[in-house]
Amino acid sequence: MSQQSVLVQAPASTSNCGPGFDTLSIALTLYNFVRVTIRKDAAIHSVGDGSKETQLMVETAARAFANAAGIEVSGFDYEIWGDVPATRGLGSSSTVRASIVAGLNALCGQPLDTEAMIRLTTKLDNAPDNACGVFAGGFCIARTDPATFAYREHVRFKLPDSLVFVAVSPAYEVLTADSRRVLPDSIPFDDVVRSANSLAFLVGVLVSGEFTRLHDAVNDYIHQPYRELLNPFACESIEAGCHAGAYTGWLSGSGSTVLCVTDQANALKVGDAMQEVYKGNGVRSRVYRLATDNVGLTVS
Repeated sequence: MSQQSVLVQAPASTSNCGPGFDTLSIALTLYNFVRVTIRKDAAIHSVGDGSKETQLMVETAARAFANAAGIEVSGFDYEIWGDVPATRGLGSSSTVRASIVAGLNALCGQPLDTEAMIRLTTKLDNAPDNACGVFAGGFCIARTDPATFAYREHVRFKLPDSLVFVAVSPAYEVLTADSRRVLPDSIPFDDVVRSANSLAFLVGVLVSGEFTRLHDAVNDYIHQPYRELLNPFACESIEAGCHAGAYTGWLSGSGSTVLCVTDQANALKVGDAMQEVYKGNGVRSRVYRLATDNVGLTVS
């Protein structure tokens, strides 16, 4: 290893995008940073106040990378900082896992290509959509195996800076494990048809650039209705944003962040309307005005 330290910049992502459960994601201009520095011993050490959960996440990612690459990985220091809130549905855990995988990959001479790193991050995070978003950037459509649901490949498109994503993160967390437990084992046929129709139209509009046609066109019946109890005031916040001029909106990942898609002229008004719903119900929240990150993860 000639290079001893790398800095990884990883974008947040909004996954599902309504009806695209475990399939669609959009990388956003909100970032976490991870510095990985090789040690002379075998220890994996956090620089700063790392939690036990983060330490376990990093150690697991390091072992998985070593196994996938078929090499022995030495110890390293890691330092994590950035603006992507944890357990808020913006892909924070994917940014950390992907950064450890990509950082070690760079330090070890690039034994894995990007698709292999996406595949590995998907296994670690159980989120093919977020894994695609963080590595590839842009608007991603992840393909998974119909039998095993393992990641297979993805298609990616750029989105223009004129498209604004107003994200509101309330001051409560939603754990992905909890949000998956509330999902049903089966879904009514009509709900699947309605979601599939909305999914196909959403992809078509985002690719075509005819964003105004998103009005009243993005609806999900597969996961969002079942996650309402874990995400109080989410539906009301999205409705308020759309009433204020947004094209559409959805629950980002499994929550608690909600997101509305709008243009630059209406972004401030949309954010104020969305946040006012939480404020009126005594819940603190933070508003982010974001664009698409069309680059994806970088290592320097």
